[in-house]
Order: sequence, then structure tokens, then C-alpha cells
Amino acid sequence: MIRLSPLASSSKGNVTVISAGGTHLLVDTGISAARIRKGLAECGLAVRDLSGVLFTHEHTDHTCGLGILSKKDELHIYCTRYLGQDLRGMAATSSRFTYIEPGSPLTIGAITVTPFTVSHDATDPVGYLFEYGGTKLGYITDTGRIMRGMDLLMKGVHGLYLESNYDEHMLHNSGRPMALIERIESNWGHLSNEQAGDFVRQIAHPGLQHIVLAHISQDCNTPEKAHSSMQQTLDELRIPTQLVCAPAAYRLPWIEITAN
Repeated sequence: MIRLSPLASSSKGNVTVISAGGTHLLVDTGISAARIRKGLAECGLAVRDLSGVLFTHEHTDHTCGLGILSKKDELHIYCTRYLGQDLRGMAATSSRFTYIEPGSPLTIGAITVTPFTVSHDATDPVGYLFEYGGTKLGYITDTGRIMRGMDLLMKGVHGLYLESNYDEHMLHNSGRPMALIERIESNWGHLSNEQAGDFVRQIAHPGLQHIVLAHISQDCNTPEKAHSSMQQTLDELRIPTQLVCAPAAYRLPWIEITAN
């Protein structure tokens, strides 16, 4: 069984706890250190219980808590080599770094982690596949398109944490500068509700137990729109997948994913 609990997920901050077999991982540190500690406590954990902190990319909404969090507790940071050049300037000198390579699995405690390349305007951004005891969890956020091979890697996942960032109509009527709208819609931006649904159609199977919709824009989307769009997809596919939206500002309780 793999458990996950997003502590926050939006364009203003992203952190997720993933746990399996006594190994506890943090993905990103995009909220304050105080909020991270509080969220971990609600999970029954402390920073010292973490086997590693993994990063998807360097943008502030994924890293802003790193500096303070690493001052009190020694962190073991996992990231790509190029991303590490940015993170070393944020983290306390006591932090340990292990560099990862997209497409190369590694083992952290009881969990096998496979990073893979995503398409975003950042330094070497990645998503992750987490595996434990036959259970698979896909983690995809901050990508403007589905990369070649991503569907094959996500085939057979039992849980999926997936970006559903914007509603196209809301984005185009948001009053934002056209340059920003074009950046969000580009291949190096974010996935729309429709794109997220299209991807699920590619990888759907009866064993896909849970989907968590993530990184929902607070200005150009709503949880209700994102949920409705994906639920329509699931209804068309006729699979009994449980669907939830990761809250922007508070913790989502543990979701348990199994291979059964």
C-alpha cells in the first residue's frame, strides 16, 4: 500500500507526503516551513521521519519553504544535477544531495522512485513514478504537454496525482496579459482540465483506484470545474475510480492506494 497526503496544491504552493513500508517522502516544499511541519504533524510525522525530499523543479511555489525547513533538520534532497545547482543556494549547508536521472529508477528506503522528464519552463523539471509492493502511484504536475513515453510509464498505475490547472474559458476571460495566457497554454506551461482528461483516457484501466487533481488555478479554474470535467471522462470510461481535488490551502487526509 502507498499512502499520499497533499499538504497544499495550487499556483501558490505545493507539497505532498508519500508513505509506504515505513518510508516517508516529501515532494516539493512550496509552502512555509511552519505549514510543512504542521502538515507533517497532522500526518503523524516530523521532518526527522523523512527519508528524502524530492523536487519537481525550482519555481517558488515548489521550493519556498526549503531554506527555513533545512536549517533546523538535516534534509536528504533528491533532484536532478541541474536543479541541484539552484537548490544548493536555497538549502542549508547541512543538507545532503543525491542527484537523480530521468528514466533511471532508484530506491529510497522501501520505495522505488522513477523520475521522468516533463515539459515546463523550468530547470530540468521532472515527474515521478512511485512503486512499493506492486502498487504504483504516478505524480505529474507542471507540464504543458504529455511527453513521449509518459503514457507507457503511467500504464497500470493504481493512483495518479495529476495536474488539472486551468479551464480554457476562464483563462481567456481572466483579464491576464496575453503573453501570460500564451505561456500557460504553451507546451512549457500547464495542463488544462481537457488535457488532463485526454491523458487519463490514454492510461485508464479498471485498477486505477484514485485520481487526485492537483495544481488547480485559483484564478483560472475551480475545483468544481476540474472535478466535473474529469468525472465526465471517468463516466465515459466506465471505471470506478475515486476522484478528489487537492485543496489549495489545507491538507487532504491520507489516500490509501493498493494493487488489489
